[in-house]
Amino acid sequence: MKRFLLVVTLLTAAIASKAQLVAGGSFGLTTITEKIDGDKLAQAFSFDITPSVGYALGDWEFGLIFEYSYNKTTMTTGSKQTETASAYAIGPYANYCFCNIGKFYFSVEAASLFGFTDGERTVNLQLLPVATYEINDRWDIDFFSDVLSVNYLWTKTDENDLSVSNFNLLANDGRIFAIGFSYKF
Repeated sequence: MKRFLLVVTLLTAAIASKAQLVAGGSFGLTTITEKIDGDKLAQAFSFDITPSVGYALGDWEFGLIFEYSYNKTTMTTGSKQTETASAYAIGPYANYCFCNIGKFYFSVEAASLFGFTDGERTVNLQLLPVATYEINDRWDIDFFSDVLSVNYLWTKTDENDLSVSNFNLLANDGRIFAIGFSYKF
């Protein structure tokens, strides 16, 4: 048993010594206004912040994503109604870099986010392409788009015990384009 623990400890130390700690995230902002014949029917504002922390090892990066999003929708059909909602999510991610051209790196990212709001639980499995520009040895800027993503979303509502599943292939899942930054320690 002692030999096994020693081998596992040495193997973990060897992998960790070649790994690089990465901290990053993105910030998104969306506004939408719906009008018919010049009359405003709905207006929506939302933002999300998604910090992440992980380890980069060769062409792979593994870690955790934390997400907070806030939505405010105002409907003006008949009487004016305003709804607000906040959501939180956490989950693991893996990123694989399959190609680089100069300072540009192209990868695919898989994430599994487990989210919750008041009275609702979600599971979002996502696969999306990422383009990264290496600013210097420490800083990267990431560009990604849900337009080219593969998404599976499962939602469970507590108030009426309803479950809904949704699968999108190469479809927009809310964000058309997002920018994020990462720092390598």
